[in-house]
Amino acid sequence: MQQPRNCKAAPAVDTISSLPDSILSRILSLLPIKDAVATSILSKRWIHIWHFVDSIDFADIVIVNSIESNFSFNQFMYSVLLSRYAADSHFIKSFNLQIEYNNPNLAYNLGFPNVNKWINLIVKGGLKYLRLHLNVGDVDVGDSDDDKLPKLPIGILTCRTLVSLDLLRFRVKDFSFSSIGFGFPSLNVLQLTDIVFHQVRDFMLLLAGCPILKYLQAEAICFYREEEEDSLTIQEFKSLSLPKLVNADITQCWFSCFPVNALSNSEILCIDTYMLCTKDHGVNQQLCPCNDIPIFHNLTKLELHDRLELVLLVLQHCPKLQKLELKQEIYDLAGNEDGQQNWVEPEFVPQCLSSYLRTCSIHIILSLPSVDLLQSELMLAKYILKNARNLQTMKIWNIHPEIERKLSTCPKASATCQLLFYR
Repeated sequence: MQQPRNCKAAPAVDTISSLPDSILSRILSLLPIKDAVATSILSKRWIHIWHFVDSIDFADIVIVNSIESNFSFNQFMYSVLLSRYAADSHFIKSFNLQIEYNNPNLAYNLGFPNVNKWINLIVKGGLKYLRLHLNVGDVDVGDSDDDKLPKLPIGILTCRTLVSLDLLRFRVKDFSFSSIGFGFPSLNVLQLTDIVFHQVRDFMLLLAGCPILKYLQAEAICFYREEEEDSLTIQEFKSLSLPKLVNADITQCWFSCFPVNALSNSEILCIDTYMLCTKDHGVNQQLCPCNDIPIFHNLTKLELHDRLELVLLVLQHCPKLQKLELKQEIYDLAGNEDGQQNWVEPEFVPQCLSSYLRTCSIHIILSLPSVDLLQSELMLAKYILKNARNLQTMKIWNIHPEIERKLSTCPKASATCQLLFYR
C-alpha cells in the first residue's frame, strides 16, 4: 500500500488558554486556592489569572504544633490577599476557611489575630458566602476554656452583602449587636455551631437582623451570662418574625425558653422538645409559660430530641406533619420514671396522626439494657401505631428485645404499615 507523502500531524491547539480571562478565572474559582495559584507558572498568559478568582477556598488546613507551620500558612494567606489587591482585584464572592490548630496557645497568640485581619479585608469586597471554621485542640465550648476560642471578627457583622454565613467555634464578646448598626438584609442561610454569646439578647438581636432568613442551624449555643432576666429577654423578642424561614435546626441551645413563633412558617424543623414545652413535671403538661406555641401549618418534617413524653402535646400543633423523627437519650432511671408518670394520652388524636403521618423513626440511646427505662417510649410507639391511619413505616433503633416483642403484636391503624427494628 502506498504511503501518503508529506503527512504532518496537526499542531496542538491550547483551547483552554484561548478562553477569555473571565471564563478562566471562573474555572480557577472552582479549585482550592493553592491549586489556582499554582497555575501561574504555566505561562505568561496565566501569571495573573488567579488574581481574579471570585472564590477563595482554604479547606482542611491543619496547623501542627510548631511556629513554623503557623508562620508558613500566615505568609501564604497574606501573599494571596495582597497580590489580589496589588492587581486591583478586590471583589471576593465566596471565602471558605476551615482550619485546625493543634496547639491552642499557638492559635491564640499567632493565629487568631491574623484571622481577624484577613476577614476584615475580605468583607470589604461585597462578600456573599462566608464559611469560617476554626477548630482549636481540645477546647470545650461552655467551660472555663471559652476564652481560648477566637473572638468573632466584628467585620463580619458589618458585611451587609452576605447571603450565607457558616461559623464554627467562636465567642461573641465585648461588643453588642445593638451598638454596631448590625443587620444582614440579604442573608438566606445562617449556620452557627459551638458559639458562645455574651448574653441571650445578643443571639436574639442576631436573628432579628436576618429578615429574609430561609435556613437556620444553631447547634451548641452557650452564653457567658446566664441572666435571671432571660424570660424578660424572651418577652422582648416574643414577636420576633422570620417569615421566609423554611428549614430550622436548633439543638443543644441553652435557653430558658425560645420564641418559637419565629419558626412558625418552617416546613422542616429539628428542635429540643424542652424548648417548646415547660420543664415542670406533673401530669398536667403545659406549654412554656413565656411562649404561645404557634400552629405549624407548613410543617411536614419534624425531628424532636428528648422528653418524648411531650411529643403528643407538640403534635397537636403540627396538623400536616408527614415525617416524624424522635431521639431520646436515657441514662437515668429516676428521670425516665418521671417521664412515664407524665405520660397522658390527649383527649383528641392529633390531626397529623389521623390524616397525614407517613413515616416515624424513634432513636433511643440507652445506657442500661433495662426494659423498665423504656415504658414511656413503648406507650408512645403504641399510641402512634394505634392512631396513624396512613403510616407506611415505623423504624425503631436500639430497642430492647422485650419492647420489640410487645410492639410486634400491637394493633395498627394502618394495614400497610411496616414495623422495622434495628439494634
